[in-house]
Amino acid sequence: MKKILLILLFSFFIKVQAQEIKSYTWDAVPSFQNIPQEYKKLPAIVLFDKRWVHTRINTNMYGFAKFKMEHFAVKINEASEISKYNKVTADDNTDIRDTKDFHARVIKPNGEVRVLSESQIVNSDIKNVKSTVFEGVEKGDILEYYFIVKENPTSNGIEIYQKDAPVLHAEFTLTDSGTAASRVFASSEFKDNHIKNKEFFTADNIAPLVNEKNSKKFKNLVKVLYLITGTPQAMRDKQWVIFFKEYIKFKPYAFSNSEVKKLLEKLDLKNKTTDEKLIILDDYIKSHYESYSQGESLRRDVKLLDGKGKLRHDDFMYLYKYSLETLKIPYEIIATEDRFMGELDDEMMTFYEFTDFNFYIRETNKYIFPNTGYSPYGNPSYEFQDTKAKGYDAKKKENTTIFIPVIASDFTKNETESIVTLNADLSKVTIEKKISNTGYTAELIRYAYNDVANNEEKKDLTDLVKSLAMDDVEVNLLEHTAENLEFKNNFTNTPFIINSKLESVESFTEKAGNLLMVNLGKVLGSQNNLYQENTRKTDVDLKYAREFHNKIIFNIPKGYQVDHYDDLVIDKTMKYDETKNCSFKSTVKIVDNQVIITIDEKYKAINYPKEVYQEYRKVFNASADFNKGSIVLKPIKKK
Repeated sequence: MKKILLILLFSFFIKVQAQEIKSYTWDAVPSFQNIPQEYKKLPAIVLFDKRWVHTRINTNMYGFAKFKMEHFAVKINEASEISKYNKVTADDNTDIRDTKDFHARVIKPNGEVRVLSESQIVNSDIKNVKSTVFEGVEKGDILEYYFIVKENPTSNGIEIYQKDAPVLHAEFTLTDSGTAASRVFASSEFKDNHIKNKEFFTADNIAPLVNEKNSKKFKNLVKVLYLITGTPQAMRDKQWVIFFKEYIKFKPYAFSNSEVKKLLEKLDLKNKTTDEKLIILDDYIKSHYESYSQGESLRRDVKLLDGKGKLRHDDFMYLYKYSLETLKIPYEIIATEDRFMGELDDEMMTFYEFTDFNFYIRETNKYIFPNTGYSPYGNPSYEFQDTKAKGYDAKKKENTTIFIPVIASDFTKNETESIVTLNADLSKVTIEKKISNTGYTAELIRYAYNDVANNEEKKDLTDLVKSLAMDDVEVNLLEHTAENLEFKNNFTNTPFIINSKLESVESFTEKAGNLLMVNLGKVLGSQNNLYQENTRKTDVDLKYAREFHNKIIFNIPKGYQVDHYDDLVIDKTMKYDETKNCSFKSTVKIVDNQVIITIDEKYKAINYPKEVYQEYRKVFNASADFNKGSIVLKPIKKK
């Protein structure tokens, strides 16, 4: 009898939890908090953005379902904002089973409430999904809506609250029932609240979204991420100490361990150092096997020994794992996350979508990135620099933590030498340009060049070379060659070199009386600038520390001499930590009938705090200033 009673009570509790979200409604009389003075003149203000997700999972009693509620209100101060907010769809994903409720209304400045009729809320192009359009909206109106949808349960979700307009109040509630277990990971702007056994998160006065160059855009967003598992035990299994023990039990799809052993015999790695073994292995794998494209059918016909076939992402991991174990090289599997996306949770494995799995070889203090085609064994991939990785030592059966370093700027160098000659009409130029890249830039460009070069579209390759040589400057590519194309050059950081000959389509000169101004700064190609970005909301985060070393040799045309070149002499150094400074310096000298310009630009760090932004900005803008600079020529007076 007791058992039956407990089951009935449990079933009742599940239904009550689900019913609570399904019976959600708005206040009959709209009520909104006062708008702060600093927001009153903005084009739009989000008055509140409330969201609630409830998941129930119970195979025996009440089935699987996820209910989601969104309640939103925005005040329109400028007519230009109406189109951003007057179209609403209950949701646009593929998990919707039904739209349970959908209501919308307009509150006029005089307090009049106009509720949209049921006929104005229609089925969208997606089955079981409803949508509406607020018609007749005017400046000063408040648009308010809420909807409740029933979905198939998902393992996780993301709710982004930050918008182009400020958000006065944001709220997120996550509940579960049955065997489901849930967990919330909210931005620091949110406060955790508890009322009557109900947990919800709130944030007030969320600043408008600002799109800034070199920013951790996704990581910096004000958002909530949540995790759902089918049982509390499944949630506990996500703790790193448990997760890795299961993760290392993976099995390959397309090959066996014995095939891996034969491959290693073929590679003949005996009597070689650990570094040599891993360089040979990594080069072979990255040069011979391809990854499946998304949606492509999987096959088991990969031929490891022939170096042919395609592998799943997981299979690349298995191939390296089996190889390391056969070669008896101690390794740690590490979970890493792109620093522009977020940070790994210290306690548990959360979102597969944001997590990469790689290898750390403690003996050599180097890394292997199985699924990053351009990254060689050695330094960390650039997106993981200055992050903390969670690891697992398979041999010692213990969890580890690895702090991934920042690689110095002299590893990644972009060097160019340009010989510039004015054409006979003294308006256009011919440029012989040598581009030499090392480090992260070389890895990326070498990979891209090979990929494009293997396509049938020759125009794509021409466009790539023109972009690398003279970005955003209209030129004709007359000829080019490339050196050190092979992936193996990544291991030795051998420069990837492109030699090109280009002819300008647009004019490089301008006449002023008898003077001839030659825009030599344009030889570098278009340069990004921060002229309009006077303030900074977020830190400056660069992909990697790097250096630019450019040399321009200009052949002075016959009958002319240099009058002045002041625009091309720039010296900017950041007043900051000497070990992390950035700088730009260009010098000019005249030797015989040539003008020789050298430009050195360095960014020694990957992060510059917003507090030193103005110092960073003056250096960053220096290349754009140089780009506009000209050398002035004047006719040589006849004796």
